[in-house]
Amino acid sequence: MTDDSLPAGDAVQEAADPWTPLRLASGLTLSNRFMLAPMTTNASDPGGSVTEAELNYLARRGAAEFGAAITSCAYVHPDGRSWQGIGACDGAHLDSLSAVAGAIRGDGGLGILQIYDGGRIALPNLVGPRGIRGPSPLPSARPNAATPRELTAREIDELLAAFGRAAALGVRAGFDGIEIHGANHYLIHQFLSPRANQRTDRWGGGPEERTRFPLAVADAVRDAVGSDITVGFRITPFESEPGGYSLDDSTVLADRLAASGVDYMHVSMDDFRANSPQPEDRDWTKTRARVEARNPIGAIAAAVAGRSAVVASGGIRTLSDAREALGSGADLLAVGRAALIDPEWVDKLKAGAHHQIRTQLPEDADDIETVLTIPQPMVRYLLSRPGWIPRAGQDGRP
Repeated sequence: MTDDSLPAGDAVQEAADPWTPLRLASGLTLSNRFMLAPMTTNASDPGGSVTEAELNYLARRGAAEFGAAITSCAYVHPDGRSWQGIGACDGAHLDSLSAVAGAIRGDGGLGILQIYDGGRIALPNLVGPRGIRGPSPLPSARPNAATPRELTAREIDELLAAFGRAAALGVRAGFDGIEIHGANHYLIHQFLSPRANQRTDRWGGGPEERTRFPLAVADAVRDAVGSDITVGFRITPFESEPGGYSLDDSTVLADRLAASGVDYMHVSMDDFRANSPQPEDRDWTKTRARVEARNPIGAIAAAVAGRSAVVASGGIRTLSDAREALGSGADLLAVGRAALIDPEWVDKLKAGAHHQIRTQLPEDADDIETVLTIPQPMVRYLLSRPGWIPRAGQDGRP
């Protein structure tokens, strides 16, 4: 396919070549199918402003020829912070967000601001005196998790306004799009989950009622930014924990999001080939039972039926991986770990210089920071997850 005027639905049928452009329903055209995935740096200042180390990290990767680049997610409310990241609460964050947009867009690239609220997995030491809150007073599955207080109806309305305000702020800062983080056990995911949401008001109940908050967030964001700005939604396709929501539940949500005008669905997986969404307890060493037979990429692609593009993530390291993911039903490819290991990954891939692509982190932690331009707090986080990213000198590798 060479006609970049084709909508996402037509692209699904002819997506074998990841270097072809793709035009989203909003009108935004990506020059190729690769997106820089959102990766948490944990390196902002205490007030939620970007630091020089973060900007350097983003600028180096923003200079590469990704079709678009997505930021680490920005908190929309001070009581929803799950790490020390950037904020998008009010005008005080505008200069910071403008700097992030400039760095991640590079020379004429496309930048997308991801926004979130942590809900019950916000960090108690980062939130205000009222403490963490969530859909219901049920603790997370994470070790030693505190029990959140239940959000009031008024607070839910305020959060919807906060998502809209953050999205509008992102557009003012120069971003081309907004991605709503509805995955990875953050607040929006919690409202969809029967494990976290046991409310008896209009925001809780059966699968139908539990989609209301995610859909209301999408509507608030679209209302805030208008029809010409790209809006994406990141979704965990199912929960692997007992009693969690199913792939059928998430495909219903994806269908309704597509009908509401969401431009793309970003399917959050550790590997696009497998049934491996992020576990809430964050124990990646634990063996988990297979709870879904279908590949979520194809299932969500079928649900949106060409009205929204579908983004595959997880395990895309080579051109062969990219083509396999596109063949499974994806339109776009979010690349995170490969671009951490080699900031110029997409440029080398495009040039056919596959043998030049770095495939492991350096053995020395200081080299990870300096050679790869990664903020020190992010380096510490990466090294806290043994085996998640290949590293020289580990497991007998050279």
